[in-house]
Amino acid sequence: MTGTSLREFEAAVASGLGTWPEGTVLLAAVSGGADSTALLAVLSELRQAGGYKLHCLHVEHGIRPREESRGDAEAVRDLCKHLDVPYRLRVIPPGTIANAAKQSGLGLEGTARIFRHRAWTREAQRIQAARVLVAHTQDDLLETALMRFLRGSGPRGLAAMNRERGLIVRPLLALTRSEVLGYLAKRGMGFRTDATNADIRYLRNRIRHKLIPCLDTLFPGWKSAVLKGAQTQGLLADFLAAEAHHRVLWACSPGNRGMVTDWAAFFSQPPIIREEALFQVTDTLVRRRRKTKGLEPDWVKTGWSGTGSVPRRGSLRLFATGGLKALDAGPLRIEKQGALVSCKGRDGSGQPGLAGFALVIREPGVYRFRGVRIACTVSVPEETARGKKAFGAYLPVVFRGAYPAEYKRRGIDPVSSGGHTGKSRAFSSMVEDANGPLAFMDPDTGDCTMVVCRPEQVLQEHIRYETLCREEQGKPPAVYLVLS
Repeated sequence: MTGTSLREFEAAVASGLGTWPEGTVLLAAVSGGADSTALLAVLSELRQAGGYKLHCLHVEHGIRPREESRGDAEAVRDLCKHLDVPYRLRVIPPGTIANAAKQSGLGLEGTARIFRHRAWTREAQRIQAARVLVAHTQDDLLETALMRFLRGSGPRGLAAMNRERGLIVRPLLALTRSEVLGYLAKRGMGFRTDATNADIRYLRNRIRHKLIPCLDTLFPGWKSAVLKGAQTQGLLADFLAAEAHHRVLWACSPGNRGMVTDWAAFFSQPPIIREEALFQVTDTLVRRRRKTKGLEPDWVKTGWSGTGSVPRRGSLRLFATGGLKALDAGPLRIEKQGALVSCKGRDGSGQPGLAGFALVIREPGVYRFRGVRIACTVSVPEETARGKKAFGAYLPVVFRGAYPAEYKRRGIDPVSSGGHTGKSRAFSSMVEDANGPLAFMDPDTGDCTMVVCRPEQVLQEHIRYETLCREEQGKPPAVYLVLS
């Protein structure tokens, strides 16, 4: 922290916090780590001059060993006692987050974040706090930007992390982690270290411990470049949002089950505007549903039922570019209904819908889906496919879960394969390309029997490699998919 005095550090935090009316209640989210410890310490120093009332909340997630998590809670409690800050502990029962992560597919860290935001919001409501103060630093901003870039985020995802968004305020966002550590050292304050911060199984930790040191060595000026790029992406995201809002007009559908817009008008817009318009309508519907369920108005987008999430950009792009006439993404279904584009929730539509996208193949390679190895190649020698299931397709190819009721609604009758009883079966997955349904994956057989379908019918026998080269208008398939 050389060059940054205690007074300069505190002035930077005061600037990041902003001014609040006399007596405003602010809630600091404190984990016990270096960043949040510094945040609580400096806020306690500034509160008299700032005129606000400061409270602290520590969330015990029930993920780490009890001795470690209890140690964190006790350290934060002792710090609050020393600083004379009201302290509250929120304990999430062990196993709760792990079970929710397994059901939602969001991952342990993502699910923990949801529970953490929920705890913040409820505590803020209980004590009537105006804002929740979070200890994100400039390092967190850079790590997040790199994470989102590597995940293929669009302009909004690549935009700089906001100092203030809804209930959340980030007073340390202009400060680096080294400045935080320097501040704590000068004040002689200790902090807790989470052992999971060194676990490189998590993407953020791989970026922090592997990628960033490499960038620091090879590209010394990368941090300022990324910050400038994030600011540019923020301006672009704001422009696209405004254009999409004015160009694509959504209206409530009959029965207020969702929203619709004119199909022809929608596809007259540039692809990026269509994509942004779909993001806006899905976000609107998810937020509307959360509010009707009494959930928090400004936390992570978790979906309508507490599981799943709003659709990812790649999934929405498939629909926005005209490659699909229907898209099940997260808790929503987007489809062409006559002359309209319809977006509605699966749980409010009267239809169970599909289980959502699980795998999208856009280029040749080797993929895995529900334990099945899928080799996507431009050609398949017969000896390679012998004894395996293979079929031709056009990219992109989508593997997704499905329910029998959805097949019937779309006029597709999934029938049993030859040699079985003839009763209709609950196929667990359907495969589609841009030309429509390709195949059903049969969950009752260990070798993943494929039942290939054409637009006019579902073939009722097992089809071997020699006849699986689907052709459209005399053209051979672009790729072959071999399952093993």
